[in-house]
Amino acid sequence: MDQRYENGTEIRVGDEVSYNGQKGKIVIVVDRDEYAPSFPKSEWPLPDEPTGFMIEFTNGARLFLDSSDEHLEVLSHREVR
Repeated sequence: MDQRYENGTEIRVGDEVSYNGQKGKIVIVVDRDEYAPSFPKSEWPLPDEPTGFMIEFTNGARLFLDSSDEHLEVLSHREVR
């Protein structure tokens, strides 16, 4: 599954986001096998056919979602080089 925001932009590790008004950063995008350095793949075992992404909020809370919804807003998008 391709992970995208409501506006069609790809979700990427490092993106700054707001989810339901709470700010955070994308730290895992399973579909593209992207993991932030502080979230190594070896420490996050997933099911056989995983999909989704994880947000780490500024307060330290984490949320794993299977797909984007209307509550997710990208604030700053990490450009691919």
